[in-house]
Amino acid sequence: MIARYKLAAALLPALLLAMASDPCTTALAQAAVNTPAKPSAGVTLLNLWVKSTHSARASFTQTVVDESGKASAPSAGYFEFERPGKFRWVYTKPYHQDIISDGQTVWTYDHDLDQVTVSVQSQALSGTPAALLAGEDVSKLFTLSPLPSTSGLQWVQAVPRSKDSSFDWVRMGLKPTPRGPELVEMQLRDAFRRTSTIVFINTQRNVVFAAGSFHFKAPQGASVIQQP
Repeated sequence: MIARYKLAAALLPALLLAMASDPCTTALAQAAVNTPAKPSAGVTLLNLWVKSTHSARASFTQTVVDESGKASAPSAGYFEFERPGKFRWVYTKPYHQDIISDGQTVWTYDHDLDQVTVSVQSQALSGTPAALLAGEDVSKLFTLSPLPSTSGLQWVQAVPRSKDSSFDWVRMGLKPTPRGPELVEMQLRDAFRRTSTIVFINTQRNVVFAAGSFHFKAPQGASVIQQP
């Protein structure tokens, strides 16, 4: 169960939604649609996506393959996101787990164990791809490299600059649309050399969330573990 939590926390950034659609973003995105792909197209789309994303909701499917090539049971769920640093990442299959942050605190609730783990966001997500969600300067935290385009997606690889990171790299596949860059797929290699592939579907852009949507209260009777 601990391993499950660590893997889920590392994937939070997976947090990855399609772009907002203001006039400036739309103009840039339309130019990208009409311009042949260049080697740096993935980096350009990622930077535009990070700068322009405000909030969103999407469903996802996830597969994990270990170093030997053995795949675990596929998982699925949904996530919601609002800058700065608020998110709800929920696994519904094959187990039920909620990972929620209000921008300061991260709550991880395992429904099967009826157990809540509480941690400080800056510590829990330090050195993970979740920095993409937090709205920080990506170039200061990651070394970005363009990858060849495949399956109609522009790819970019982000390698953490911190030596204490919980993952080796994350690769993001994006596509330009008239409404802005859209993140379609993410691949992540963790410190245990497991490769996770997350595919995002049914994305809703610029969702307006009610105040308090990203706060979590432990269910009555649940055990609560406070991380140092």
